[in-house]
Amino acid sequence: MVKSPACVSQARNLTEQTITVRKARVEPLHAPGQAFDKDPESEAGKRTIAIPPHVVPLVRLHLDQYAGTDRLSVSRDGTLLRGNTLYQAFVRARKKVGLDDLTFHDLRHTGQTLAAQTGATLPDLMKRLGHSSMAAARRYLHAVDGRDRDIAKALSELAAHGDVARLPRHITMRH
Repeated sequence: MVKSPACVSQARNLTEQTITVRKARVEPLHAPGQAFDKDPESEAGKRTIAIPPHVVPLVRLHLDQYAGTDRLSVSRDGTLLRGNTLYQAFVRARKKVGLDDLTFHDLRHTGQTLAAQTGATLPDLMKRLGHSSMAAARRYLHAVDGRDRDIAKALSELAAHGDVARLPRHITMRH
């Protein structure tokens, strides 16, 4: 089966700057043309995530011009978008910018790594990508050149100033 990230069922709440994932669009390889919605692989896959504020106007424009209220991506005639349609558009876009080796899934890895750089904890990242295990979430994290020096500098600044106000006020422990 092929899960189509293009056709993940969405509910939008742009006032709250969130998107809710409720279903995954599936296209069985053994039955071309027979796509259906199904629940995500785990309960963690059903989630509401915050959209970065600078992206909200782009999402709003896209939804107003190209989609509707229930789906993030639909075809030009308003029918459900086939997963291969988005993939082919991605292939054309990556060729234009000279990133032929970039895979669609690399975007998910990049997003998770950038989110981690903001200071998100592993449980935060698990919730954001809909992972039910730490092992799955860790597969999406990658080291970024130069970050070690940034981390060391930030630790020194924290130690030098003893600024308790910069520490988290509450940490939720999840096992």
